Amino acid sequence: MHDDLVPEVEDGVDDAADGTERRGSSRVPGRPRTARRRFDRASLLARAEGLDAKRAIVLALVISVVALTLAMPVRTYFSQRAEFDQLRASNDQLRTEVSDYQQKVNEQGDPAYVEAMARERLQFVRPGEKALVMMFPGDDARVAAEKQAAERARSPWYGNLWESVATPPAIK
Repeated sequence: MHDDLVPEVEDGVDDAADGTERRGSSRVPGRPRTARRRFDRASLLARAEGLDAKRAIVLALVISVVALTLAMPVRTYFSQRAEFDQLRASNDQLRTEVSDYQQKVNEQGDPAYVEAMARERLQFVRPGEKALVMMFPGDDARVAAEKQAAERARSPWYGNLWESVATPPAIK
């Protein structure tokens, strides 16, 4: 039985500083101070031989019941953890959107911004100023070409193929 115990090597120094042993100590002379248990194959096989088959079956049943009992809470924990991380990311995105919208509201409250947008989009002018709208030739043709390109992009490929076959080429 003492073969599986490995004694810790002592350095030969007594416990007390003056060279005398302490009285009332629980240490037995000749026995190591601390011993570590070392498992080897022979000791494990000796223990396994003493194990009864009924005990092994009962132990396996107990372990499986504990595993099945813990499976659902662990699964629930991980699913809730994933949902929590997803909600945290969603909250961060919403905070970013709120700050963007707050910035837009602050810009729209600025009178200089409102005036610039009115001049640009609605082509408003101040009293005494003259409005000048530049009309470039070919604007209508460019707008029509962009409209036709957008319409072709929305239609399916077979519709575009049929249109290219059915429509004769334009003669210049």
